Amino acid sequence: MKKIAIIPAKSFSRRLSKKNFRKINNKTLVELTLINLIKSNIFDEIHISTDNKKILNILKKYKMKHKFFRKKSLCNNNTGLNEVISWTIEKYKKDYSLNFEVICLAYATAPLLNYKDFIQANKKFIKGNKNIPLISCCKYKPSIDEAMDLKKGILKPLYKNKFFKDSLKHKDYFFETGGFIFFSKKYFESNKFMNNKKFRPYVLPPNKSFDIHTLQDLKMIKKFI
Repeated sequence: MKKIAIIPAKSFSRRLSKKNFRKINNKTLVELTLINLIKSNIFDEIHISTDNKKILNILKKYKMKHKFFRKKSLCNNNTGLNEVISWTIEKYKKDYSLNFEVICLAYATAPLLNYKDFIQANKKFIKGNKNIPLISCCKYKPSIDEAMDLKKGILKPLYKNKFFKDSLKHKDYFFETGGFIFFSKKYFESNKFMNNKKFRPYVLPPNKSFDIHTLQDLKMIKKFI
């Protein structure tokens, strides 16, 4: 069962400039994700989907061959990941005669993960229902049963009938951590994972669930590390 990991890492980003190529301990975020994928030793191919030429130096460092850059028309703000994945998989098939049965979308902005997370997630995905993508997630703490809404300087419970209940009786909710998603090519071709409404969970502890979107996020993770 051939597997490919795709790291989406275009140069431009809206909220934090050049986010994927920011550094922690002298390594770019995309490089930290690449190291985890290499160390997991579960992928037949690791592809960094980028338009940034600096990726050549990073790949050379790990003795990896560069296949191709992402075409410019797929680097704008209106391009979705479905389009990027479809084009990437088709190019591997057309230009290199490579077909993959399992795809892992591995984000560059989750540097607190380690290679063991990818190994365990892969095992869980392979053993379970491959018609449902496996997504990295974390439990909300506290539960959103305790959420409050702020209007005109006043806080009000969103769920009045749940807010004052014993916290042990609050329901568990989960959020997507921006770490990775495993899915089958067969599923992707018929559904497109970004349109999916069902996922199987790979639950991460809170200390691995930070996703970098802003400069403040980056500074916080640097201190944490």
